[in-house]
Amino acid sequence: MQAGVLPAREAPGPWAWRVPPTYCDGAYLPADPRSWTREDVATWLRHMASAHRLPHVPAERFLMNGKALCLMSMDMFLGRVPLGGKLLYKDFQLRLGRAMYSSGTSVADS
Repeated sequence: MQAGVLPAREAPGPWAWRVPPTYCDGAYLPADPRSWTREDVATWLRHMASAHRLPHVPAERFLMNGKALCLMSMDMFLGRVPLGGKLLYKDFQLRLGRAMYSSGTSVADS
């Protein structure tokens, strides 16, 4: 095997490539953001700030679980985090979409 080449796996659909794999996708966070606890949300915020060199995101601005994040609009993210709110919103929506697609849950089922 060549250095830096991962073993072949079943190719995921094109939607799976939109959210790069991070430690957040492993054991540290549930794959489905709807099941995130407050602590999971804080872990995700720390990771996103570090990975994208965002200013520190105070966890007090997101004292909520994953289900509550699902109810937030982009404007609500921007109100809490003016520099980086759009990135956080889009990342969360991609993770949510990936979880919903993989579980077979549609918006109509919610």
